[in-house]
Amino acid sequence: MDFVTQKYIGILGVRLEQFKKKGKGLWQCRCPLCGDSQKDKNKARGFIFEYEGEAMYKCHNCGISTGFSNFLNDVDPNLKKQYVLEKFGQKRNIVHKEDKNDFFKSSTKKFEGMSTILRGLTRIDYLDEKHPAKVYCESRKITKDAQQRLYWTNTFQKWTHSKNKDKFKTIKRDEGRIVIPFLSEEGQLIAFQGRTLDPNNELRYITIKVDESVCKLFGLDKMDTSKPVYVLEGPIDSLFIPNSIAMAGSDMNKKCVLDKAAEFVIVMDNENRNKEIVKKIENFINDGFSVCIWDDNIKEKDVNEMILNGMSQEQVFDSIKLHTYKGLQAKMRLAKWSKV
Repeated sequence: MDFVTQKYIGILGVRLEQFKKKGKGLWQCRCPLCGDSQKDKNKARGFIFEYEGEAMYKCHNCGISTGFSNFLNDVDPNLKKQYVLEKFGQKRNIVHKEDKNDFFKSSTKKFEGMSTILRGLTRIDYLDEKHPAKVYCESRKITKDAQQRLYWTNTFQKWTHSKNKDKFKTIKRDEGRIVIPFLSEEGQLIAFQGRTLDPNNELRYITIKVDESVCKLFGLDKMDTSKPVYVLEGPIDSLFIPNSIAMAGSDMNKKCVLDKAAEFVIVMDNENRNKEIVKKIENFINDGFSVCIWDDNIKEKDVNEMILNGMSQEQVFDSIKLHTYKGLQAKMRLAKWSKV
């Protein structure tokens, strides 16, 4: 556990009841989130502890389990901001101290690599206005800026073969598809989706993994962990929400270990009658994440549908922020939402 985190545990501890250090990498307190036992004021069932080098918080009364950064945000948002600035500001200074020239070299390599890894594709915003892919994106109200993150190929199977030779053993009849590239934080291609424009094609999306060892998330290259990061189900929906990434479905596999020091808000589709979705939201709450539980007045299934039905991007984003919950509050809101 780094020095900055230990420092802020001490600062926060002054404000916590029954706070005391129990051992190396272990602190105890009364849980400020649930209030702990109302009958016995001496009970302290909240613990800050070290796990795999990171600070975590768990309460054995309310059951919340989350990263220290999220816990700090719940207790004192202003102190959390200071913590993030000091911790990550320190990391940025270390990069410059080690070798300022290497920092700029790596940035140049990332830029040059983009033209190589996506060679053979055409960016959607470069297409003719009458091109079917361009018309499709415009029909879904995808902005010009967002179109820069989407591509087109007339030969999807052939292009896929150049990235993953095991996907298509033979190429008998190729097809055109919109390509949605999944880039790592360093700008490397880790996966991509192909979206068909053929309404009769049952395979609307084909997802290809280029690197099996990493987490398949869209938007990692644009993510800013110094601010809340919104995790949506689909890449298209994420194009309408600032600082967002997407799961390409409603699951995150075991390789998807989100940075415990950052704040992630899970935004599932608006399907309160879908038992599977409700269960997954519950699991995210139990894992300590903040979640969006949609306003009962919104009937559309997902973000893009809300935009198509007249809501602005700002209105959708404001609604997400207004209806973000965590811990016990999230559980109570989920129970009510799922019965509407």
